Amino acid sequence: MRRGLAIAAGAGLALLGAASLLPLLETDAWWVRYLDFPRMQFAGLIVLFWIAMVALGGIGHGAARWLTVLAIAALSYHGWRLWPYQPLAQVAAPMTESCAPGDRISVLVANLRRDNRDAEAVLALLRDAEPDLFLAMETGPWWDEALAPLGETYPEIVQHVPKDATHYGMHLYSKLPLERVEFRFPFASDTPMLFADVLHPAARLRFIGLHPRPPLAPDQPTTLRDATLLLAGREAWATPLPAIVAGDLNAAPWERTARRMLRLGGLVDPRAGRGPMPSFDAQSAWMKWPLDTVLWRPGPGLMAFEILPEVGSDHLPVRAELCLTGGATQHPPAPYPGDAEEAEATFAAARRLGGSDG
Repeated sequence: MRRGLAIAAGAGLALLGAASLLPLLETDAWWVRYLDFPRMQFAGLIVLFWIAMVALGGIGHGAARWLTVLAIAALSYHGWRLWPYQPLAQVAAPMTESCAPGDRISVLVANLRRDNRDAEAVLALLRDAEPDLFLAMETGPWWDEALAPLGETYPEIVQHVPKDATHYGMHLYSKLPLERVEFRFPFASDTPMLFADVLHPAARLRFIGLHPRPPLAPDQPTTLRDATLLLAGREAWATPLPAIVAGDLNAAPWERTARRMLRLGGLVDPRAGRGPMPSFDAQSAWMKWPLDTVLWRPGPGLMAFEILPEVGSDHLPVRAELCLTGGATQHPPAPYPGDAEEAEATFAAARRLGGSDG
């Protein structure tokens, strides 16, 4: 019995080790890239399976030795990927100690989930949080009508309400004037990217909202998602204005494309040095990772970044408050040689897949 359990633990350890290292492959295959999400869970399970295998003591020494090497390799890789998002790592955006109220801007991001019908929870959250900008995703005709009362508070409302792909509707509600507003569909995707200039009294800002498709099916590789993230980074870098990038990225921040997006855009991630702060899955006790976020180019200082209570969706809302008159020195990840070339290769692959120039 003990030997059988030890062998089962060893087999589980082998599978976890292989699953942990598979994303090292340069591939857009959805099932490989999806393995980037549960790195925290994989790391914890590897430790538990290794302890079980050793404690049961029923597996040959040679096999146990090689499985231990595999476990160390997998844990090392997880540690390298997860390190920037642990509390012992360098904080990318130190808190700004003081800021005049008129120099602040707050942004709230929420994937509402298209079949969620708890509009009152969303409206109550907004009454409590009072953000200057509210980016709502997975909206459709029902949400367009349910959120209509926000028009009393948010004079600027822009929306994309698709007739078919209702997973990917998007609304932006703003207390501040907006200019140069446009929805783009890069690489012929059906997932909108929103671009808008926000006219805050303290500064003019460039806002980029996005919600690419996740890797979830054989006909849904990561190509378009990766290209969308990298495009957001490139656009953030190109604008002469302070840039804010917000949305449901459908990529964990430690995933290689997400990190490349930060480097290309010179973007600050408020989670770096603070912990993963998961926003998905709100309805799971342990399969959780951060997907929803607010990022920005260094310049604005950070006053607050928080995960808010659930509103009936499988995503938790995220709120950031920034000080537009600046703050402490911030630390976006340094660019790598070849980042621009890798991004161009991803754009080319997305154009071939989507049939668009992007």
